[in-house]
Amino acid sequence: MKNLMIAAAVAAALSQLPAAAHAASQDDLAQIREQLQGLMQRVDKLEQENQALKSENEKLQAEGDYLKAETKGLRKDAATTSAAVGAVKGTDWASKVTVKGDMRYRYEAISDDTATNAAGVTTADRYRDRIRARLNVEAKATDNILVGIGLTTTEGGDPRSGNQSLTGVFNRKSVDLDLAYFDWKFASWGNLVGGKMKQPFVKGAQNLFWDNDVNPEGLAFTVSSGIFFGSAYNFWLNEISGAENTPTSDAMMHGAQVGLKLPIGGSTLTLAAHYYDLSAAQGRVPAPIFNGSANNNTTIGTAPNIALAFDYEVIDALVQLDTTLGSLPFQVWAEAAQNQDPDDNDTAYSGGFLLGRASNSKTWEFGAMYQKVEKDALYAQVIDSDFAGGFSDNDGMVVRVGFAPVRNWVLNATYFLNNRNVDVANGFGQTKVDYDRLQLDFNVKF
Repeated sequence: MKNLMIAAAVAAALSQLPAAAHAASQDDLAQIREQLQGLMQRVDKLEQENQALKSENEKLQAEGDYLKAETKGLRKDAATTSAAVGAVKGTDWASKVTVKGDMRYRYEAISDDTATNAAGVTTADRYRDRIRARLNVEAKATDNILVGIGLTTTEGGDPRSGNQSLTGVFNRKSVDLDLAYFDWKFASWGNLVGGKMKQPFVKGAQNLFWDNDVNPEGLAFTVSSGIFFGSAYNFWLNEISGAENTPTSDAMMHGAQVGLKLPIGGSTLTLAAHYYDLSAAQGRVPAPIFNGSANNNTTIGTAPNIALAFDYEVIDALVQLDTTLGSLPFQVWAEAAQNQDPDDNDTAYSGGFLLGRASNSKTWEFGAMYQKVEKDALYAQVIDSDFAGGFSDNDGMVVRVGFAPVRNWVLNATYFLNNRNVDVANGFGQTKVDYDRLQLDFNVKF
């Protein structure tokens, strides 16, 4: 089309030439035709190049639209991937850390007939409300090392209790470090634990030879393989320093336990033997005791320079059967211990049962036990702080009932019907003194 237009334009131009020009030689006309043909060829070439450029531009525009769409998709995928990676990292962190805790509100009534002076005057019955709050964090530092840190309420750092009495005109309540330990599983059958730890040995179901709140300090080695279990430990009581002419050996507790858990049908029979010994403690001033009280163990000297009269080389034997009665869990146990150092007042024993278990929703438990702990049978710094007020030379019963309205919430009632100074009279000549204690607990854990 463009070529025709050019030819028409040339013809029109030639028609305007004077007559003399029409007489031009054939050579001139041939030259004009040749130039015109070349011009037409250049126009055709330019038209083809223009068409090619137009096609290329359309192709580039299509590719640009595609790349824009791809970029948008990649950005969306990157954002999704980043969120997924963050979620995986968060999940990984959460899978390595466990947070547990509990809070207990307790009403307590105590009737103690122990004399407070030579005239035989006793304290009035005591009623109080108490709280205990604990928070424990465990983190898996490596594939085989666990680290634990725990906090608890406390009064004066008492190692046998995390209770805080509601008193002091709304004053602040103290919180102390309760646990700080590592647990290294160096083999499928063994662990090394160090720091301020949970008790590393197996105890009877309702054992009161050790207070459940006592968290010892030092190193422990535990073993568990098939039906066998065991432990060995070295705990620090007092770290001593002083002049060269004074005793500076540290008061410590060494111990070990071996045991079996034997399957018998659907039941388990636990047999365990436990031994502990105090070192650098007998006759030692200061004695390894808390707040100046030996908790009724025999002492020598006068306050504040009192010392333990005996060593504590305690052998403990436990037998416990875990089975069922109908559909209910049932535990029955017996335990005995003897201190090898003194010649008398050296034996402790207990036994009892627990029917049911208050744990899941609408579950309950009921238990009863009897215990007798002679004056120097056990190291009284670690015995239960509620039974007979936490003193040795005691005997009596404990009856308890519990109910869980829902999981993680348990209501407990515990009644101690105990006697103090059973075998050895106190400083006011009293023996077999009544000591009763009622506890009503509201427990919530998470």
